[in-house]
Amino acid sequence: MPNEQPVWPGEHIDLETATRWVASACKRDVAAPEILQLKRWGVTARFGNVVLKASFTPLFPQVTNIHAILDTIEPVAVPRLIASGRVDGQLWTLFEFVEGPTAEEVGTVDALVATARELARVQVAAAKLDLSGIPVLDVRHVPSILLEDDLSDQPAESMQWLRDAQVSLQRDADALADVPRSLDHPDMNGCNAIIQDGGRVILLDWEEATVGCPLFSLDRLLSDAHELSAVEPVTRAYLDTFGKVGIEQIERAMRLLPLKLAHEFRSYARALGLPNPHTRLTTLLLELARRRSTDGPMNSWLSDLLAP
Repeated sequence: MPNEQPVWPGEHIDLETATRWVASACKRDVAAPEILQLKRWGVTARFGNVVLKASFTPLFPQVTNIHAILDTIEPVAVPRLIASGRVDGQLWTLFEFVEGPTAEEVGTVDALVATARELARVQVAAAKLDLSGIPVLDVRHVPSILLEDDLSDQPAESMQWLRDAQVSLQRDADALADVPRSLDHPDMNGCNAIIQDGGRVILLDWEEATVGCPLFSLDRLLSDAHELSAVEPVTRAYLDTFGKVGIEQIERAMRLLPLKLAHEFRSYARALGLPNPHTRLTTLLLELARRRSTDGPMNSWLSDLLAP
């Protein structure tokens, strides 16, 4: 059946225990769950007007600290975190459910422009706050971060390019060190932005955020804009709101971003005990970094490389 509900992952999380935990946090009975997303490392399920995220492998324990920061930013731009805790070694978080279509569902340039503006607004506000307690990635370490890994699974020519490009990549990184550090959302795309009545935007899924160069967060959003031939207006909306940076800094960030992603994906794969550290994806990201360095950073997108 095309819309058949996924089966509750009872081998990882007892449904009755989860329902009691949600009800206790809400101080009332809750509806039966609707599974929104089921992955190897966790489940996201809606219980009426709240959403439970249960991470079987707690890869992102910083989520509570991140939302403590985001919840101080007005007007509100993220779902309210209702409760969080460790249950049998897992990390459970409970959020309010936010009504409205995603920017992807709306499918317009205006929806992506609004998302870019809201992302920039939140990052500007967060940069002025105490961001301690959240993992930090110094942008100056990004050019060499993969060279510190065991990349024997990668093509020799890709590794040779990465070594040869270190000087130019480091120039990009050093220039970006002047951009104020803020929250870097590595999965900011049209699926993670709710467009509410009146145009208000709510940004979702901050669990994986780190403190670093905020411009990295634009990659997925600009990839969505690329599909609508709207890279320029989305970029301009972000820059107009963020201030103090220009297109040159965004281009530098887009050249470095594939290396950061490859490092993160390999780290996640190892933490999850996968049989290989995202070998093929690493190869594609190295190719993306090479293309962005030679063909222009705003002309090359991972979605194009992944296309059949």
